[in-house]
Amino acid sequence: MNMNTHAFGLLLLISFFATSCHGDGHQGTDHHRENGWYRIIDGQTDSIASTPIITVKEFTDLRLDEDYFGKSVIIGNVSKHKLQAWSDSTEQLVDKRMGFVFNDSVITAPRINMRLESGTFQIATNKNYDMKSLYRSLLKEKKDSLDALFKNKGWEIDTLFYNRLGQVEQDSIINSLDYNDACAIIVGFER
Repeated sequence: MNMNTHAFGLLLLISFFATSCHGDGHQGTDHHRENGWYRIIDGQTDSIASTPIITVKEFTDLRLDEDYFGKSVIIGNVSKHKLQAWSDSTEQLVDKRMGFVFNDSVITAPRINMRLESGTFQIATNKNYDMKSLYRSLLKEKKDSLDALFKNKGWEIDTLFYNRLGQVEQDSIINSLDYNDACAIIVGFER
């Protein structure tokens, strides 16, 4: 074999490993993305936009439900503080896809048909994905973001009261707290 054939073979091998051997299950990116909704850019190796439309901490009223076929889905709403950004983003994405990214993997990527003004979304997939575990993980992430916010300001969590509640009641409290409202409350107390 001549030198050009060896060089071409080596280049092909390097290209293969550069695009397909990522242990995290996605191609072409080495940075972590925050869990949430992102624009999906067709025709690129790394098709997930670099900035999210909204993140999990900006979700409210999450619930595990079933669709018409009896398959588990997660339904939620966008924070009232992010509703305008959500509506504007979905308008820009008409006839394009928006994906829900969890742990740097796209769970679902529906095509947007119209501007979505209500702020209600659904996370569903045709794959055999454990939606109950995803739901619990999203609630935990939201709780952790609120805990971190309060702890950074030196606030103690009322664990004596909170820990006496059952899981359903704890989930309800987590779901009813809006991250942006919590930030405003902290700022109000600091004045």
